Amino acid sequence: MSVTIKTLSKNASTREKTKLQQEAKLMNQLQHKHVLKLLGACFESDPPLLVFELMEVDLLNYLRDSNYMQPTDSHVLYLQDLLSMCEDVAQGCCYLEELYLVHRNLECRNCLVSAKNREDRIVKIGDFGFAKNTFEHDYQEDVLSIRWMSPESLIDGIYNSQSDVWAFGVLMWEIMSLGQQPYFTKSNTEVVNYVRGGGRLPKPFYCPDPLYELMLRCWSAAAARPNFKVCLENIVTLRSNVDNVIINNERIGLTAEGKLTLILFHTHITV
Repeated sequence: MSVTIKTLSKNASTREKTKLQQEAKLMNQLQHKHVLKLLGACFESDPPLLVFELMEVDLLNYLRDSNYMQPTDSHVLYLQDLLSMCEDVAQGCCYLEELYLVHRNLECRNCLVSAKNREDRIVKIGDFGFAKNTFEHDYQEDVLSIRWMSPESLIDGIYNSQSDVWAFGVLMWEIMSLGQQPYFTKSNTEVVNYVRGGGRLPKPFYCPDPLYELMLRCWSAAAARPNFKVCLENIVTLRSNVDNVIINNERIGLTAEGKLTLILFHTHITV
């Protein structure tokens, strides 16, 4: 059996070892098709290690590699592929939400892809090192990725299911932009000020209008955000009502401000 090993450096701090133990304890309770499976752990070794099912690549690199594919490549991505990835992650997030579990680090780089061919491809949520139960309150002690954080997380250190929904909106933006860095023209400090001032990510090149509307709902005030069940329902509806288009810069002829105009919509999703 081929597996993936997650371990720490030999000079890891006690706090780092404790966090790894907490991650193992949490992931041992999770059983879902779209959540990375923990196979075992060893804390008697130095350094301690976790054993996970083997995945082929992380989602971020998978998306970025697709930028260099030609239309004739067998693994070239279509719009339905991107929507399928969004749906996979949404299914995993629904499961976590039902368990009152806050991931706190939803990003493409923390999701794994089982295989590059679409027949066997499953996207799974991984990296639960920052995950917390919603009844815990020691959220402010960790440094997280600013570009995926909601205003209430940035300002008050509040993390809950609604802040995960915000991050999921950014993750969908990553998927639809083929792995582009969110707010790539801005520094971290500029991102904080921009988001706090009401700024939002622009519509990605390949993004259907209804999906961008869902992203904007994910980036609305906390109380107005959809839960993950609603997000999943909207993505499923969109998938059944959108024409499939190959995702290829050369074929669509995108400009620097590129807009995708080749996709036809038959219905509008509701949020």
